[in-house]
Amino acid sequence: MLLISSVIVKVISAFYKIPLTAYIGAEGRGYFSVAYNLCLPIHALTMGAFPVALTKLISTADAKGDTKGIYALKAASSKLFGLVGFAGMAVMLIAAKPYSVLISSSPESIYTILALAPSVFFSCLCACRRAYAEGFLDMKLTAASQLIEAFSKMVFGLLFARVSLGLFCNEYAVYGTVLGSYAHSESEALAHIYPFTSAFAMLGATFGSVLAYAFSLVYNRINYKVPKVGRGDVSLASRELMSFSLTLVGATAVQSLANFFDTSSVQYCLSLCDETALKEVYSYSGTDIHTYVLGIFATALDFRNLVPSIVMALGVAAVPAVSSAYENGSESFSNLISSIFKYSTVFSCLGGTVLMLFGDEILTVLFSKSNPDIAENASRILFWFGATVVPSGVATTVVYCAQSLGFADKSIPSFIVGAAVRVLINFLLIPKSGIDILGSTASVFFGFLVIVIWNILIITKYTNVKIGLFSTFVKPVFCAVITYLSVFFIKSHNIFTINLYIDLMIYTTISLTIFVSLLFFTKCMTLKDFIHKIL
Repeated sequence: MLLISSVIVKVISAFYKIPLTAYIGAEGRGYFSVAYNLCLPIHALTMGAFPVALTKLISTADAKGDTKGIYALKAASSKLFGLVGFAGMAVMLIAAKPYSVLISSSPESIYTILALAPSVFFSCLCACRRAYAEGFLDMKLTAASQLIEAFSKMVFGLLFARVSLGLFCNEYAVYGTVLGSYAHSESEALAHIYPFTSAFAMLGATFGSVLAYAFSLVYNRINYKVPKVGRGDVSLASRELMSFSLTLVGATAVQSLANFFDTSSVQYCLSLCDETALKEVYSYSGTDIHTYVLGIFATALDFRNLVPSIVMALGVAAVPAVSSAYENGSESFSNLISSIFKYSTVFSCLGGTVLMLFGDEILTVLFSKSNPDIAENASRILFWFGATVVPSGVATTVVYCAQSLGFADKSIPSFIVGAAVRVLINFLLIPKSGIDILGSTASVFFGFLVIVIWNILIITKYTNVKIGLFSTFVKPVFCAVITYLSVFFIKSHNIFTINLYIDLMIYTTISLTIFVSLLFFTKCMTLKDFIHKIL
């Protein structure tokens, strides 16, 4: 259920940005990227540590039949998550101006950051309710609230962007001004308009988080009625939740800072690139080439992020199952861990193969009419994202499993080393002409590869779990490589040339058929195993 909802959510998130980009342009996408680059580490810290801790403690208490402890944890978590969410929102509001000016060199992005900041507070409140339900292996709330948030973000984001763009353009057409300031040309007017239309569009994300929280609040009150608990029990539960969260907070803080330094280094290293060379590579004639390239990069990143985001659903669902199996000393623990890692690799390989084979066609279908420059310039970035996406996809579940087993503190060095590798490669490759932003794809690959290997070693060392590396990792990658070569050969001979849309459907079906067939042929998956997983 969570996997299906995550797929739908990520598809909505990716595809709503297609008409959005028509309203705000590549520069507007650059402002979006700056805002999210600041928000994501804060969001990860507030949403990555405490929800995992709450889910873990609820599932453990449920396994022991400790009903009183469950009620106390529910009461304690509501206050804690509210404080954490407010603190996260405050940090975004305070850091908005210095980050937009000093780090991103994009002062106009401050409006987008301010519009996004309240979503941190409401997302944290919603996460509290989700994590509580997940502790009982109830994924319905998470799935439904994710869909509500994504759909609302799309509807309100597009509505606000369209209305604000119309108002600003009408003002320019009638008075020659934008918010009272004169614009001497249409391009100058759009340069003034895009920061504000981007901010209005970003308000859609905030509205979505509010509606998702409202739904989670109603759902919990209907399905999980909690009687009053004594203050002493709540205080004890608060200490237990904080104690277990501390190592997770430390690990998540390091991971968030690592991602922050990585994204900031990408922006900084991009500013070191030769402007003339960049304009020639991207056929750009405007005045802000660095923001433009960042917007192109962000567009390709939307599709690339579909892969680890979808795979992350396995990690979220795995937390209570892995925690419970480990606590109870279940004999199926090794099989559970191996299955989670294997299917994470399978989905990551499939997603990467699709991006490599059909990235150009997907971008052409979606952007050729509204933004043909994006379709042309983002295709090479998307290809290399597909080729390097597997470690970042697998890392999501590996890290979740390590944290759910109580090894969050031991994961911290992996994030530090992984971040150092990513930043170093960014500085080595991005400023070079002919490589520029593509250097980020290499840095992400090697940085997350370090994190995957490090955390697998931690899990195997401290749990004595046996993981078949060949069947878990090598076989899916082998199947993906053969699938790519086979379909690439078929495409190069133009066997199907009906039209772009039909050809894309045919080739996608062929790719999926070959990939799944190879999984069964190599016994990476068996029919018995497949039926067992469904049942």
